[in-house]
Amino acid sequence: MNETDFFVTPIDYSKKIGRCSSGTIVAKKDKKYLIIDIPELTDREEKFFGRVLKELKYSKININKKSDIYFFLKDFCIENATLLRKDQREKIILLLEWETLGESILKPLLKDTSFEEIVINGINKPIMVYHNVFGWLTTNAFFTSEEKIKTLLNKMAAPLGRQLTYNNPILNATLRNGSRLNASMDPIAFSGINATIRKFRENPFTPIDIIEKKTISKEAMCFLWLAMQTNSSILICGNTGSGKTTTLNSLFCFLPNEERIVVTEETPEIVLPQEHKIKLNSAEQLKIGLEKLIENTFRMRPDRVIVGEVRSSEEASAFVNTMLAGQAKGSYATFHAESSEEALERMKSFGIEENALSSIDLIIVQKRLGRIDQKSGLRHEERKVCEICELTKNEKGEVKITKLFVLNHKTNTLKRVNESIRIKKKIMQTFSANEKEYLKLLNEKKKLLCKLKGDISFNEFFELVEKE
Repeated sequence: MNETDFFVTPIDYSKKIGRCSSGTIVAKKDKKYLIIDIPELTDREEKFFGRVLKELKYSKININKKSDIYFFLKDFCIENATLLRKDQREKIILLLEWETLGESILKPLLKDTSFEEIVINGINKPIMVYHNVFGWLTTNAFFTSEEKIKTLLNKMAAPLGRQLTYNNPILNATLRNGSRLNASMDPIAFSGINATIRKFRENPFTPIDIIEKKTISKEAMCFLWLAMQTNSSILICGNTGSGKTTTLNSLFCFLPNEERIVVTEETPEIVLPQEHKIKLNSAEQLKIGLEKLIENTFRMRPDRVIVGEVRSSEEASAFVNTMLAGQAKGSYATFHAESSEEALERMKSFGIEENALSSIDLIIVQKRLGRIDQKSGLRHEERKVCEICELTKNEKGEVKITKLFVLNHKTNTLKRVNESIRIKKKIMQTFSANEKEYLKLLNEKKKLLCKLKGDISFNEFFELVEKE
């Protein structure tokens, strides 16, 4: 398919291991592939398609919808005395739709909800996708033209007024559907033009989804449910792609609907079911960073403050100040760290004093862990909450970390290892409960979670929680 500037190669595989809307997932030894469903054309059909696409590219006809393609193809066939069978017409119309209205071979990948990321590593290199179950998959398609890739990326970013050029070789954009696009090219990308598209999930995961994926235990989720209804602040840490934001987002189902929530983000990822909310996004071109947005929340009388991700010393300072000022019942953020200890050390390296760190009530550590199936030898990845830790402060102002839940790597389960003191006290105060009533509350939440299944939507789960 020379006119499309992408090629499809055959994949040698030993077994089929799955199916998704864009194709078939296969494997050979420990390698996994995605064979994209692409209409197969005979040599004659391919030559005809090339002529049609070339004519369409250079014509002045506006193509805004699928019917425009149909009538263009019909006129082309009449002018060239060509008769197409129904199956031939459908294949060619689909490919023309990809090239004119869509994003070429990326179109079926972008529509597939089972992918979290789509990656272009340059020309003549397979397009990669990250599947939510099977992990990284190598596809059977690749681009052959840098200009084609640049055109596609600029087409996707055009509504936002962003373009990838020689003078602007880095592109960061949030697409209209919420997906994030990052791309780079010459002169900074020595390996050639590349792009990463992190896809946006329209229907966020609920706490039930997180449990069913075995990211967290029911017992731990019940504890967090109650903690979210107190004036507790939480920091979720982990490595890249560990699902920190996904888990944090699910916890917001537990926040009361009547509370005023202010969200500050660089990239819009937080989805809230509550009505009383304000969402603020940084604007690099106006030099309005996340730290300024966080500081601005002081004037907004929030009940809760949500920070997308803390990355710099300025942002860390602003985040901690929201808690020290007591301006909200709880503040929440994500942070890159591999453990609770590392999280505190990184915060200190940002200039945060130790006695200020105790303003964080809980640290949740979630990781992306590699696993190898001993029977099949196939490698896969799991997202797991590895620690839930409580922070307290001694008389000297030193922060003490108490691990409440820890992942047992042998059994691959999250287990309670210590009883909470600080959060438990807050829960008992919030619910006017004694020790016995506190345990009863936990048990009631667990019973409800056991009844529910993953087919409940984000908003439905929130409405259910509100009735409790």
